[in-house]
Amino acid sequence: MVSLAEQITLTSSGLPLPDGVSQEIFDLSRNIKRSEMAADILKRLEPVLRDYRTDRNIAVACGLLLEKTGTERDMRSLWDQLQGRYPEDGLALRMLMRWYRRDGRVADGIDHIARLYPDCWRTLSQARIALPGLAELKAWDELDQLWATLSVLHPQDRSLRMDYIKALLEQSRYIDAAAVAKGVYARERMGRASQEMLATVEHKAGMMAKYNLSHSATVINEIFARSPSPRQMACAPKIVFFSGQLGTGGAERQMTRIACAFKERSTKANSPSPEVWVKHTNPATGADFYRPMMAEAGVPVRVLAEERQIQTAELGGISAELAELIDLLAPDVHRHTCQLLRHFRAHQTDVAYLWQDGGIVQSAIAAVLAGVPRIVTSFRGLPPNLRPTFYRDELPVLYSALARMPHVTLTANSQRAAAAYEDWLDLAPGTVQVIPNAVNVMTSDGDATDTALWSDILSQTETCIKTVLGVFRFDSNKRPLQWVETAARYLARHDDTRFVMLGDGALLPETRALIDELGLSHRIFAVGIRSNVGFYMHRADLLMHLAQMEGLPNVLIESQLVGTPVLATPAGGTDEVVEHGLTGIILSDADAIPEQELDTALATLLADPEQLARLGATAMAHSVDRFSVETILNRTTDLFNTIETIEQAY
Repeated sequence: MVSLAEQITLTSSGLPLPDGVSQEIFDLSRNIKRSEMAADILKRLEPVLRDYRTDRNIAVACGLLLEKTGTERDMRSLWDQLQGRYPEDGLALRMLMRWYRRDGRVADGIDHIARLYPDCWRTLSQARIALPGLAELKAWDELDQLWATLSVLHPQDRSLRMDYIKALLEQSRYIDAAAVAKGVYARERMGRASQEMLATVEHKAGMMAKYNLSHSATVINEIFARSPSPRQMACAPKIVFFSGQLGTGGAERQMTRIACAFKERSTKANSPSPEVWVKHTNPATGADFYRPMMAEAGVPVRVLAEERQIQTAELGGISAELAELIDLLAPDVHRHTCQLLRHFRAHQTDVAYLWQDGGIVQSAIAAVLAGVPRIVTSFRGLPPNLRPTFYRDELPVLYSALARMPHVTLTANSQRAAAAYEDWLDLAPGTVQVIPNAVNVMTSDGDATDTALWSDILSQTETCIKTVLGVFRFDSNKRPLQWVETAARYLARHDDTRFVMLGDGALLPETRALIDELGLSHRIFAVGIRSNVGFYMHRADLLMHLAQMEGLPNVLIESQLVGTPVLATPAGGTDEVVEHGLTGIILSDADAIPEQELDTALATLLADPEQLARLGATAMAHSVDRFSVETILNRTTDLFNTIETIEQAY
């Protein structure tokens, strides 16, 4: 792990900085917006950091500047070190909690705050740090519980009250925020921004009362009740794909694959090119991973984060009443709804293909308001009621409303996911249609770096005759640590197999540390992200996948298409991809890994090369037609074209 001192050359020795310089640098770091400017300032600060004594302002300023360069590498470790060094610094805690939330480790973040600030429920100094930290985690229940106590013990503390109001605003809990705002004293002495925030709270609470709304999520129904009828679809429809980003995830890979296939087909037919619109493509976090592939295929990409925000008043063509309702949407949904409504209108979009819960909630309202003739949603895993990190109050309201619209079709990529969404939303069976993932057969080609890496692995494992592969994101859902522990248990009894892991994520450093701790760095290799996954898949004897939750796992399809059998948990739609005993082995449980069953299955498979070959051959034969791009493209096109029968309902 790279230390803070190694990253930004901080030192606790040297001369003290002149008065005011430390604060000036800190203020500058908070005001910087552009990544290149942040990088430039860090470079200019190097002599100062080298020659002068570091204090809290300088340390946190450097952390903020590094954050603003857009880098993801080691930022978790950096903020952990800063927060450990300066536990009294609320900003350092908030930045650390932001990374906890990004990694889906909200419970760990809550425990961290409880451990460091045990008296936050009564002591003001701790409360002023812990409350914003919980807000950064979006740990709303814990935040409400803390405020319930603090509001009694410290009712006059304006700082705490304003922090809690900000958290309520972020949740669009305008009525609750207005009630808390009544206790803010001496408003006339507050800054302009704070006074404007309180005015906004009271205005929106008034609008909620005007439309008799108890929760801001229900404003969606009021908006849809005032939306126009869909337009007629053009003979040569204009198609827009929308999602959050173009990162390395399975959903992004799938959307890219289908968009590029539609582009190829549209070129041959001389019809309008599909377009892909996303919220952001931050290169520092890998959110632009598939953008070059889009560019190579000639698919236009629109990035909302690269464009200015649109205010409701600029939209035009909507009533004053509808404008008031749009303004009650959650801030992020409001921002993207305004941008996309303008774009859908200008583009005259015929088909809006909206991907993933996070993308659908940002785009569906705009598509309905723009009168887009055909709206198709694509759910890419289990519903957010089963994945609390992804849940937000708007989703069940939005999906239930969309399901009632004849020109909208809800889809999922597995039968398991479709049934789970139907159960959650109390929809009739078959309401959510299934469009499986489309997967190309991966080639065995690799580049010079792949060849060199593989040669190095082989040189360290000369006595090994088999390879077990894992391809996944290194997070708690994919269980990389348990994957390593499984490999270690096997290697304790058999020294004939190498284990290779491809991917990146928050748990990659911890996974590598575990491998080193076990003394197995010569048998287990966590090599990071590799572009040519097929190179490794073709060289593997078995793919092991231990996810707790899944949609329709791309990697299992890809593995079977190249003839590599699978050993996997029954997560999500795994049993729709893997035929137990015919193309691979599915364990009995995904929630808790059945270790003995897993160990036995792994040892049995690796001891029987003939069975591995038989499973692989069957897997290849059974997968080619079911998951081909052409098959899925035709099914998707048919779904888009059902507009002809739907239009009769209006």
